[in-house]
Amino acid sequence: MYLLPGLIDLHVHLVWDGSPDPVEQLRKESTERTLLRAVRHARETLEAGITTVRDLGSIDDLAVDLSRAVERGDVVGPRIVPSGRTIIMTGGHDPFWGIMVDGPQEALKAARHQIYRGAGVIKVSATGGVYGRTEGESATHTELNPDEICAVTREAHKLGVPVAAHAIGREGIRNCVKAGVDTIEHGQQLTPDLAAELAAYGGSLVPTLFVYRQIAERPEIPEYARAKAKALLSEHKGAIEAARSADVPIGAGSDAGSPLTPHGSLIDELLAFADAGFTPLEALRCATDRAARILGLGDKVGSIEPGHLADLMLVSDDPLEDVRSLRNAQHIWKEGQLMYRADAEHTGWKLGLDM
Repeated sequence: MYLLPGLIDLHVHLVWDGSPDPVEQLRKESTERTLLRAVRHARETLEAGITTVRDLGSIDDLAVDLSRAVERGDVVGPRIVPSGRTIIMTGGHDPFWGIMVDGPQEALKAARHQIYRGAGVIKVSATGGVYGRTEGESATHTELNPDEICAVTREAHKLGVPVAAHAIGREGIRNCVKAGVDTIEHGQQLTPDLAAELAAYGGSLVPTLFVYRQIAERPEIPEYARAKAKALLSEHKGAIEAARSADVPIGAGSDAGSPLTPHGSLIDELLAFADAGFTPLEALRCATDRAARILGLGDKVGSIEPGHLADLMLVSDDPLEDVRSLRNAQHIWKEGQLMYRADAEHTGWKLGLDM
């Protein structure tokens, strides 16, 4: 048997369902129904051995409320570091959970509001995206202006809160790097020069490789999104190479909940890392100790050592030979509590086992 730390997924959306078109699903249901579904997604995430997640976008700040419910023990799920709603320009990327701002003062107010609301990380959209709007945005165009991103980042850092940026296009990434944003999410057009700047101040990259493959290659995905994703696939590998050459810390984030990326897809992300040249050990570190440091939780989770929380995962086969072994967890603990035992009564998962 092989023991490793509980996994960390740096980019999820617990309110999305991983269907071909999650935005359409949101439109069909009430907020209450969405929250109940998010509770189930949290459980499914923990069932996959993922004991910590960073949720980077939820309608009505539902992920903030869900994170508190998990902390209180009201529901079962991973530790959640939530952003709640995303700070975007008027008409910007992901408007369904965006706080629309125009100018640095409005951006400053939005950052303060999200921190007051309980966000553990502030999310901004620096560029357009591939999925979410059938028209009206380009994945590589800049959205929030540099002074708006700077206002958010400066205020968040003053209050001890990190900033994550959805940033695909080169100029949008540049605006984030100049502002000192903590993590670049996706980052397909990250260049060697920008990677060197990102590394110089300690920023990180969360590339979310698997989800873009899904969107580009699966026929069930809406056509507008497939076309945009296909145009970016070849650049993603170059961004990874630039980040690795510059020693930019790279963390694993699945974008779980996005189109055809169900909750628990972190292992698929690690397999995509392997395709990008990572060894199994390197990929695992991106979802354990390195991810913990990116979250600012390196003194609590991500490794097995005295003084850390006992987030643990026991598997039958050696994950350093094949990360697919992570799909066959035998036991999972969160903070020392056994949450899953493979041979428990009933088939599949039994959460919150009283041992």
